[in-house]
Amino acid sequence: MEANRSLIAGLDKRTINAILISSGVLVGWSLISSLLALGPITASIITYSLYGLYWFYAIYYKNPLVLRLVIIGTIAGILELATDHYLVDTINSLVYPKKELMIWSSPAYMPFAWSNVILQLGFIGVLLTRKFGIPKASIMMGLAGGMYIPLYEHLANNAGWWWYKNNTQMVFNAPVYVIICEALISFSLPILIQHAEEHTLKRTLSIGIIEGVWILISAYVAFSIAG
Repeated sequence: MEANRSLIAGLDKRTINAILISSGVLVGWSLISSLLALGPITASIITYSLYGLYWFYAIYYKNPLVLRLVIIGTIAGILELATDHYLVDTINSLVYPKKELMIWSSPAYMPFAWSNVILQLGFIGVLLTRKFGIPKASIMMGLAGGMYIPLYEHLANNAGWWWYKNNTQMVFNAPVYVIICEALISFSLPILIQHAEEHTLKRTLSIGIIEGVWILISAYVAFSIAG
């Protein structure tokens, strides 16, 4: 019972509304950027805006859940640069526009974009875990991640944020291996967030590292299966 109370500390109505609305804003922004083919500048704008918003919310409202998630997302997002390098320069599948400010093989905004997505998905995972428990929440998150990705990759492609070379099986603009990868990543979030429930800095950083490594493992396994 004590673990359950710790897990949902900071899970109030205001926070639920804030995270769900920000998730809707990201989808809406992606849709407009796709329809108007606005280019990578719009990816930078929404990424940095949401990332700053989450830090502000966590600190201003002293919300331990959001703070925990944004730290986990930041660490995982930084480590995801290795996964991007694997996709871009090792298997030569992912392509980013030229003339962007880059970190290794990724646009400079990419670690923060991953942080935002992990925070949003992790928060939804917390809600599902609270209602259904970890096993069901993990399965639901995996299925949702796998179904959502083709839409998001399609929008990113048309917006000019990134795209994939058509050298593997595709669903719309999303390679099948990316769908599998994202399903594996989403599947992991409920159990990892549960283990970060005590919100010690050491525990939170460790979960961020584990998630970042898991992203790379998921990409390698997924490409081995469907690449």
